[in-house]
Amino acid sequence: MDLQYDVSLKPYNTLSLDVKAAYFVCISDLHDLDAVRKFCLDQKCPWLLIGGGSNLVLTQDFEGLVMFMSMNQVFWPVEAASTKPMDHFTVMVQAGYDWDLLVAESLLRGASGLENLSLIPGQVGAAPVQNIGAYGVELKDTLESVEVFNFDTGKIFTLAAVDCEFGYRDSIFKRHQSWIITQIQLRLSLNYKPQVGYGIIADTIKVLSGEVAAKASPQQVRDAVIHIRRAKLPDPKDIPNVGSFFKNPIVSDSKMKMLARQWPGLVAYAIGSNEHKLAAAWLIDQLGWKGFVQGEVGVHEHQALVLVGSGVATGQEILDLAQRIKADVAENFGVMLEVEPRLFDGRGEFYLEL
Repeated sequence: MDLQYDVSLKPYNTLSLDVKAAYFVCISDLHDLDAVRKFCLDQKCPWLLIGGGSNLVLTQDFEGLVMFMSMNQVFWPVEAASTKPMDHFTVMVQAGYDWDLLVAESLLRGASGLENLSLIPGQVGAAPVQNIGAYGVELKDTLESVEVFNFDTGKIFTLAAVDCEFGYRDSIFKRHQSWIITQIQLRLSLNYKPQVGYGIIADTIKVLSGEVAAKASPQQVRDAVIHIRRAKLPDPKDIPNVGSFFKNPIVSDSKMKMLARQWPGLVAYAIGSNEHKLAAAWLIDQLGWKGFVQGEVGVHEHQALVLVGSGVATGQEILDLAQRIKADVAENFGVMLEVEPRLFDGRGEFYLEL
């Protein structure tokens, strides 16, 4: 274990928040996790795991040990000698592997299932925590299992996908702070069926390739998703951000109808017989927040869901802005927005209340 002291975390989070870790170590294998666990027990200090840093807001210097996940191997299946046709294969991926690189490589190997999740930032290990999703596809659709290191006990166990309690941007991993994902297993299809139910995907495929969406290849779907995401979301390398800062709220059918009468043009999607998902960006935009700037933080000029920093902003400034937006939406729509990134102070994770 190569332990470092008083390390700036600015390079390790996409908001470029310049907070420091009292201790810092890169995790390259399971032995490092064992060593870190012993250190934290001996020192009685808190710990925090960072991957791509694209889904967290750091508000203070961290008083304990920060781990950076750098276990990044992929175990692709070896081609079998059998001539029997296969309709899928499984792949094991360590937590520190770049998510979008995995998507690109899966297509090169003739597999599909991940293309709608293209260009989502971060590492593989973060994907199950959020149950990442985009354009009608979620991680749970291809996930088979997750290998977990329990920091409390030092034991490793495997959790089947059906036991991960997946929901909208939610999973069991959010409720077990001591669980560290070390690798995941995915089941990828070799019989492609495009998931192009979102109109913007079909329209973009037509513009980029001239192809009808139902006949599009996985690569054409990936190209469309990348094109859309780059047009909608700023690159953190240019403008510090964590992507969508708020989840799309889910409301009852009666609540949606009431809002639609008060707010013509309300953007909502049915997710069952009695519930609708509201477009949080639309709610925020109606209240005039898009393009708002205050000091070193603001709301992106083209995407109301994205809060941005200047590169010298603090995490607290970001949260203060988020709190104002939450309060405004609650007052005008009677809807509570939930923050999507995870929030950390000097001792660990906390939650933003209105």
